[in-house]
Amino acid sequence: MGGVGGGDGRPPGRHRAARCAPARIRGVRRRPTRPWLGADRGPSVSWWTVLLVAVALLGGNAFFVAVEFALFAARQTRVERMVEEGRFGASTALRQMRSLNLQLVTCQLGITVMSLLLGWLVEQSIGHVVEGWVDASPIPSAIGAVLGVAIALIIVAFFHMVLGEMVPKTVALTAPERVATVLAPLQRGVVVLVRPVVVVLDRLSRWGTRLLRVESTAELTEAHSPIELAAILSESAQGGELQATEHVLLAGAIGYLGGRVADHLTPRSELVTVPTTATVGEAEELIHRSGHSRVLVTTEGTDEVAGFLHAKDLLRLDPTRRDGLLPNRVVIAPVRVAPDEPLADVLVRMRDRRRHVAVVAERTDRAGVAGPLVGLITLEDVLEAIVGDIRDESDRRTGRA
Repeated sequence: MGGVGGGDGRPPGRHRAARCAPARIRGVRRRPTRPWLGADRGPSVSWWTVLLVAVALLGGNAFFVAVEFALFAARQTRVERMVEEGRFGASTALRQMRSLNLQLVTCQLGITVMSLLLGWLVEQSIGHVVEGWVDASPIPSAIGAVLGVAIALIIVAFFHMVLGEMVPKTVALTAPERVATVLAPLQRGVVVLVRPVVVVLDRLSRWGTRLLRVESTAELTEAHSPIELAAILSESAQGGELQATEHVLLAGAIGYLGGRVADHLTPRSELVTVPTTATVGEAEELIHRSGHSRVLVTTEGTDEVAGFLHAKDLLRLDPTRRDGLLPNRVVIAPVRVAPDEPLADVLVRMRDRRRHVAVVAERTDRAGVAGPLVGLITLEDVLEAIVGDIRDESDRRTGRA
């Protein structure tokens, strides 16, 4: 009977169960080990190494963020000027601005990779420490794992947002041209290394935009509408970049570019006209009373404009002809324009025809302007649209002559 059991007289099954019991009673928690941190035999990688790697990843993330915002905010005209001055990296930055989509895809790829690696590194290091604290406490191991991940994410989010995003973004937006030119050579090297991946990602993004029926553009446009230019000028004046006189002139020029004849003409009711049947003396008397140097000549009883009369042309006539009718040679054919024509086009036509006066009439067909008389616009009216009200010694105190 004694030879049936173990050496101590206990049956073999009870002997094996007794040897395994301590492990079940103590409930030892088995957490995943991280050999690279030496979880079982002490750290095989120093915390200084982990810190340096984390700083490098943060720096890489900050680099890509700075490049992205600098290329967005930089003015191409300023970079072109820097190229002419021979600034370091300016030509490379200019080429990158002209291939903006490729550069942005590269930056997004770099930011994503750096963020993922930084999160993994911090979770592995900080999470390991937190789990060690939890193992030494009565907190369940499952809670310790979740707590470690949560603390790691908080640390990553803080440093990533402040040092990896906000700081480089602020620097890039403060001096975009300088940041773009300084970082351009390094960005070019990164693009060369990851170009195959970037090209694939770029094509996939274009395919996605086509599915959404959105036309993607490779470059940002720097063109602005007159309204946008006026807003930019206003902000520049408020910021002290423009003097009051400069702001008035530039704003007037922008308003002139978007102006129409109808906004600056003298209406028909305020016009001074002389009929074609008037004598030279009557025309002189009318010009003297009105104070105008030019008056319209119309067919009597109608608004049909034959031309306009200049006071200096009457002075050249023989005084003995004051009782005679106005000769046709002193009636100058005017430029005819429509109320909806741009001021810029009217100015060109007046310059080409060497006329200071244009008759404004409604359009009756596509062939030209031959409708009812609306008013009159002068070269002075066009200039006042740019520089403001112009008054000379012949203007009346009570209003414009």
